[in-house]
Amino acid sequence: MAPRKRLKKNKDLVENLYGSTKNGVTYYQYKHPVTGQYHSMGTNKQEANAAARQLNSILIPERNLVAQVMGTADKDINHLIYRYRKELLPTKGLASGTEKILDYRLKRIERDLGNKLIDEMDVQTVAEYLDDNFERDAYIKHRATLIELFRFAINKGLYPLEMSNPAEVTYAKSEYEKARRRLTLEQFWEIHAKAEPWMQNAMEIALITLQGRAEVINMKFSDYQDKVLKVVRQKSSKHEHSHLMIHCPQLEEIVTRARQSKIASPYIIHRRPERKVEAEGRDHWTKLTPNTFTAEFRKTRDKCESFKNVPRQHRPTFHEIRALGSWLYKKQGFDNETYIQPLMAHADGKMTEHYQQGHEQRWVKVEAGLKIK
Repeated sequence: MAPRKRLKKNKDLVENLYGSTKNGVTYYQYKHPVTGQYHSMGTNKQEANAAARQLNSILIPERNLVAQVMGTADKDINHLIYRYRKELLPTKGLASGTEKILDYRLKRIERDLGNKLIDEMDVQTVAEYLDDNFERDAYIKHRATLIELFRFAINKGLYPLEMSNPAEVTYAKSEYEKARRRLTLEQFWEIHAKAEPWMQNAMEIALITLQGRAEVINMKFSDYQDKVLKVVRQKSSKHEHSHLMIHCPQLEEIVTRARQSKIASPYIIHRRPERKVEAEGRDHWTKLTPNTFTAEFRKTRDKCESFKNVPRQHRPTFHEIRALGSWLYKKQGFDNETYIQPLMAHADGKMTEHYQQGHEQRWVKVEAGLKIK
């Protein structure tokens, strides 16, 4: 295994030996080349170097021999991601939108870790990478991608099985540590009041149908016939749960309103842009691109008094309307399994429950019947 690049302060230390100074005293630790665990080596530099040399003579040749036999001695993360893209990714059946998001994370990992050897990656290396570069949702998503990459590496014999998945052992931050706050119904109507008519239509459609941004901006007038709206969920378009026929008489009024815009457009959600320019993913000049739509919602939201004192990274996005609608359906007595989950096109009921959490404080009713007199 090629030695790890060393900091200047560790230049005079034997490989795998590291020093850290606290209160003027330098403490030495030996990093096990197989497990990645650190072991205290005291404060005597000469003794620590001697012990590290002896440990390296025992542990490193064995490790290198295993790597040579397995054919992993010179394989880096770039190689792993190349194999992952070629062999596993095509079998996952991801929708184009989901694949683009995954591709972004893979490119980020390639950029940051690409030249590191696969079998050099241990728990501490992965943990430090995640802690130093990501927080909240980005941490969760990149950790999940690394877990899958190393699971693939183990299955393909690119990573030692006895070391276990180094990403899976890292701290699994809760989904609920996300910075975004839930959108309340009052805030929904406050944003709605300040929005352009086309944005009002989009917000109402999202709340009623529980569809996301991608679905809402792609809805055409021809998709709504006889009070039934046909929708293909973009993130799961290749799965059986994704093709929906939503019986929704409430949309009649919204669709009628959209037709009265005096703009000839095939799309329910449309507007007259300042300039007629071509854009990726837009087949008609009145259609909104995802980025433009998000920017317009953000500008409208930020005009509201409710968010003046809320840090920008905590302000709810358009996607929170989907979560709000799910919670409102549940409050009105609609069943998750037979009604809300299919409407959200979720294959897993736990995901539906996740969307419904965080909207209100739950109180647990208990008894306290102790007699003290």
